[in-house]
Amino acid sequence: GGIEKGPDEMDAAIGVGAHGYGHGHDDAVDHDRKVRLGMLFYVLTDVILVAFVFAAYIWLRAYNTDGGWFPAHFRLPDTTTTIVLLALIVASAACFFAAYQGIRAGNQLVLRLGATLAFLFVVATLIGQIRFMGQQQFATGDGSFASTYIFISGYHVYHMFIGAFLGLGITIRAWRGHYTRQRHLGLITVGYFWYWMALMPVLPLVRVRDVDQAIQ
Repeated sequence: GGIEKGPDEMDAAIGVGAHGYGHGHDDAVDHDRKVRLGMLFYVLTDVILVAFVFAAYIWLRAYNTDGGWFPAHFRLPDTTTTIVLLALIVASAACFFAAYQGIRAGNQLVLRLGATLAFLFVVATLIGQIRFMGQQQFATGDGSFASTYIFISGYHVYHMFIGAFLGLGITIRAWRGHYTRQRHLGLITVGYFWYWMALMPVLPLVRVRDVDQAIQ
């Protein structure tokens, strides 16, 4: 899958087509397109998986079998902390986008600062999310809300581990001057994953608000 390639391999793809194969510009463009599509298809399958989990949650919420949707003696996850973590990961996506716009304009300083901040925001969110999950009173066997909340939150942690790894690689390459206005395929393809990583935590926040309104 596209996600298994590190930033080095992604960024080198254009150069391979243009210089390694010797088939000219058409081969470079074709290879570029394949790398982009690989990451887009990975993100699409990820979106479909999360959509199915969320649909299952809605179905279980509607039936609420034996009152097991959300046990009355448990506390809801803190909405303020959830919003703070969401704001951090969205800020990371904004910084990543700024880095991308910077290299498109040939501005290495904006690229380096944007990539560094995006990486640091992801690491901060990752640590905060793990700590926040450990503070919850419920486990996966405590109703459909608990099981889907923990699954989606854990899946988000998985995304951020990958994002931190890719972000570290991009940040190192940015500070070494490996990206140029003409050659930044790694930044583009990782960006597809990065923006989805920032969007996905909206779902747990929506679910918490749903529960909050239902039990009031």
